[in-house]
Formats: sequence, structure tokens, C-alpha cells
Amino acid sequence: MILRYNTDAKEWTHEAKAEEDISFGFNKISMPAASASSLPENSHRFMMKTKSGNTGPLIGIMTSMSKKMALAGNGPLFQALQAEALNRDGIVVVFPPETLVKDGLTGVAYLPDAQKWIPIKTPLPHLVFNRVPFRKAEQLPAFNDAVKFLSALGIPFFNPAFINKNKLYSLFTRHSSLRKLMPESIAVKSMIQLATFLEEHRGIYLKPASSSKGIGIFRLREKDGHIEFFSHSHHHVYPSMKEFWKVKSRQLLKHEYIAQKEIIPEAIDGKRFDFRVHAHDGRNGYEVTGIGIRQSQKQDLTTHLPNGGVMLPYVQIKNEQHDQFFAYTVKEIGKLLTEELGYFGEFSIDAGISDSGEYVIYEVNSKPMSFDEPHIEEKRISALCDLFFRKAGFK
Repeated sequence: MILRYNTDAKEWTHEAKAEEDISFGFNKISMPAASASSLPENSHRFMMKTKSGNTGPLIGIMTSMSKKMALAGNGPLFQALQAEALNRDGIVVVFPPETLVKDGLTGVAYLPDAQKWIPIKTPLPHLVFNRVPFRKAEQLPAFNDAVKFLSALGIPFFNPAFINKNKLYSLFTRHSSLRKLMPESIAVKSMIQLATFLEEHRGIYLKPASSSKGIGIFRLREKDGHIEFFSHSHHHVYPSMKEFWKVKSRQLLKHEYIAQKEIIPEAIDGKRFDFRVHAHDGRNGYEVTGIGIRQSQKQDLTTHLPNGGVMLPYVQIKNEQHDQFFAYTVKEIGKLLTEELGYFGEFSIDAGISDSGEYVIYEVNSKPMSFDEPHIEEKRISALCDLFFRKAGFK
């Protein structure tokens, strides 16, 4: 089915026979027919699938935008998803929650051939993928109202929200297998509590409960009664926990830090490494999309690339045990997240191996950034579009 969108009139038309009753979007808005020989100048052509007279899928990606409709979030991801959707006869519209109304929305659509975004008005999408990039934006009334509205209509909505690290640890502790994988963690509430936790473990990580990409992480170690502090760029020794708390307590409490038992990681050529695992909901449940390796270089606090980490090919350490572990783990984590927090179509895992050979899950990310390995990112785009078309009912 060929649809046309006129950016001047903000109208959709179809090129089927005039007498055919053709609708578009979740709410099945009826569209008039238009002759291909009398198209207005600012008309854009889209090939779409049709099911029982309804064209689609119309895939909504919810993000944040400025008042001038400038995109926030992962633009390259949105462009790649649009290119893949168009190849499969579907369309992606990117929109902020503020523009969602009872019969449609206003957003932007990417045109790969022209390499540009166009403003667009559409009916309600067949599903919505949450890629709002800021945690604060998910606390705003517009976001919450949009989620309630979509839920009331039965429009599939995923991934529901960012994952709080303290909440994640709490969920893991209630799972018979997963609770063994995440290092013991506590929400930082007081100096005495933190001192007791450090005394028990001798080394701990401190992480903001609501951050990602290694931002705000540092490590404490107790040595001869002193507190050793390590960040990505600094090392400082405090004479006591009291002195450390005096300097850092405001930051720890304001940003709701968690303290996590330090795991001494296994190394490759003397340098720590972690796994980055992408997972998606496939036809037979949650499965691994791809696995990458990140290795630290000048510092061993984290392995994130912005902090000086480097990529290594998974094949360098790949074995059947690793493959089986991650295949099982992503299935269990996917089921747990969806049962407890809402439907997740994709997520990623930061994992590692301790120096004693035990697997460790450090974090689960509900809104993975683009993978730097092209083959993983390409498979991810394909898997997400498979999921979009399946959930929208246009297989």
C-alpha cells in the first residue's frame, strides 16, 4: 500500500482505489484516496503493509524534544530504525509525550534518501518504544499522562523506565539464581552504615542509583584505618571515615548513592575486562543479540570507553560456558524485569568474572546506547524491527 503525506496540508492520503476503505494507525483513522498524477510538491511517499484495511505498522518512538522540535536522545539509533522499518514497509515517528493527544501525535520522521527529518502529524501509533533520554523527564506529568493514556488504550509500550540500581539489587535478591550474581549492595543513608559496610568488605564501589556509563562512580578501600578514595582521575587518602563523610556526604545523599561490594575482576594481560551484553525479546523469549568486551587501560575503576577503555572481540575469550551462562541469564533477567517493572523489548547487561572465576552482574541498562561493534548494532536494529512488526500485528 502506498501512503502519501503532505507536509503543507499535514494530511495523509492513499493510492488505492478511491472506493476502498483504508485506515491508518492504531485508532484506524480513515484516509481519502489521492491520484498519483496530481500530487502536491511537498508530498512524501511511504510503502506500508495492510491488514484488514488498516495500514501500518506505525511505530512511535517517545523521546524528548526542545520547543523547536529539536531531537534529544540517540539520533543515529532512530535513523537506523527508520531505515530498517522503511525497508520492511513500515514507518517510525519520533515524538515527545507533550504532543500526544486523543487522536494522534506530532513528531518528526527521518527520510534516509534525503538525509533529513520532516515534521509530521500521524494517527496514534501501533506501539510506542520509550527512549526518553533523561530520568527527570520520566518524572514529568506529560510523560506519566502519556503512559497512562497508552495503557488505557492497550497500545504496547516499552521499555517502561530507567532502572534504579537499588531497585535492581532488591529484585535480584528475590530471584533464586540471580541473587548470587550481583555484588551485595546497600542504599547509602548514614556514615555509620557506610563505615560498617566498608569494614565488612574492605573495598566497595559507590555509584549513583540513577546514572549510567560510569558517571559519578568511585571506589573506597580501607587501609590501616585510613580511607583510600579512587575516581577516574584522582586518588586521595582520608584519615578517617568521618573526614571522608564530611567532604562527600552531600553528594552521596543528594544523588542517592548505593554502596556495592568490590569484586576483584579477572584480567587479560594484567588489565581488567567486562562483558557488554545486548539482549532482546525474540520469538522464543529473551535472547542474546551480541556480546562485546571492554578492557580498562590507564585506570581500573571502570572499563567504559569514555573513561579510556578499549574494545576487544568477544571471540578472544568466547567459550561454551560463557555462551550458556549469558543465554540463561538474559532469559531470567528479561522475565524478571517484565514481571516486576513492565515489558522490556531490549536491555543490556554489564557483567564480569571475578578473579576466583565466578560470574558477576554489575548493572542492567533499560535504554542501551548504540553498540560500538557494527555487527552487534546491525543485529540489534534488525531484532528491534522484528519485535516492532510482531507486536504491532504486522508480521
